[in-house]
Amino acid sequence: GKWNNKPVRTAAPHASIVNKYITEKNCLTTSTNQGDLVYCIRAGKIDDTGLMESLGDSSKMVDFFLYCKEVNTAVANARSLQQDRLVCVVTANDLSGVKLVGGSKEFRTALSDSSKQSVELYPNVAGPTLLLNLPALLGALVKIFTPLFPSEVRKKLRFEQGPLKKVKDLTEIASGPGKQEFLSALDKLVYSD
Repeated sequence: GKWNNKPVRTAAPHASIVNKYITEKNCLTTSTNQGDLVYCIRAGKIDDTGLMESLGDSSKMVDFFLYCKEVNTAVANARSLQQDRLVCVVTANDLSGVKLVGGSKEFRTALSDSSKQSVELYPNVAGPTLLLNLPALLGALVKIFTPLFPSEVRKKLRFEQGPLKKVKDLTEIASGPGKQEFLSALDKLVYSD
């Protein structure tokens, strides 16, 4: 049958607040053509200021993001057993629309803190992280600072333009022609050398 995400979303920490701001239009997980998971988030499409004002505490946002990682890890582990191979979780962070100035510092901190914690909590399922569609100024800064990252971090980070650029909301990649277009682009980024 088809996956029903409603019980998972309802059970999330602080769901009554977070689910008003983070929907499947700006955050969802789907499968790659190879059977890995891809966790997509469009931070620039989230009213992060309103969300953090409503939550009142960035640790609550960290709880929510870690819950998402835990659910993805449970699914990846179950698929690993079924497929007799290690299924990983690719993260696709679409940065189109991200504000270089403004927005919620607490939200950015929660994203960063949850990422650091999830690497420690779930090291075996972490696949590459794709930072997609960076604004021009941010892209220039990345080119300057990327060589300063440790080599293990650089191995998993990829900065790319294109995938998700034409997608209005992430539900377009959950099914239909938008999904296959996205997955084909993802295959080229993740699975080819």
